[in-house]
Amino acid sequence: MDNGATPADPEVEQSPTRGDSDAGDGGVVIRNPVTGVSVAGTDRAGWDVEIRLEPGASGPAEHVHRTIEERFEVCEGTATFRVDGRERALGAGTELRISPGTAHAFGNDADEEAVLLGRTVPENDELGRVVATLFGLASEGRTDDWGRPGFLQGAVIAEAALEETYFADVPYGVQRAVGRLFGPLGRALGYRATYDRYLEESFWRGESDGSGRAGDR
Repeated sequence: MDNGATPADPEVEQSPTRGDSDAGDGGVVIRNPVTGVSVAGTDRAGWDVEIRLEPGASGPAEHVHRTIEERFEVCEGTATFRVDGRERALGAGTELRISPGTAHAFGNDADEEAVLLGRTVPENDELGRVVATLFGLASEGRTDDWGRPGFLQGAVIAEAALEETYFADVPYGVQRAVGRLFGPLGRALGYRATYDRYLEESFWRGESDGSGRAGDR
């Protein structure tokens, strides 16, 4: 199926090796306890976020962005990327560009933490909201062992996000059908594609009072 984007080979570049990652801007850190990934804002010019991968972190499931290019720089440790079916380990000082339409995933197979810088071109705030929601659901035990939400929650997210992002291991048509058929049912039952509470610093600092849980009206 042609989804409007043509995969292209990723561009791998060597940049000057940097010691410290010149970590984020002091903002809140969001963490997915299932995948072992943490994300924070960064004040490093040209980059949107700092991503930390715990040893053994599985990272996000293999996925595709239809119109977004993703860019990464490995600052510390070694990250394993799977791009368009090919797996490679990239060390500190390596930059990677992933073209729109290219299936990709990343994780950390090493015994030490890996630190990356990342950005999307163009910027996509909605993608950040979805990521925060998935992390929040995982932190509340509302995902499976791979960090994926339950069926109706996933259908609502699919309904909202499939124009841009979809999983690589399930046929696009199947995902689209699930979103169209079951997304409205999920929304009627109170599920939402994203939740504002997961965007609040108080939630990630452990100050949430537990109200407004995902799936509640």
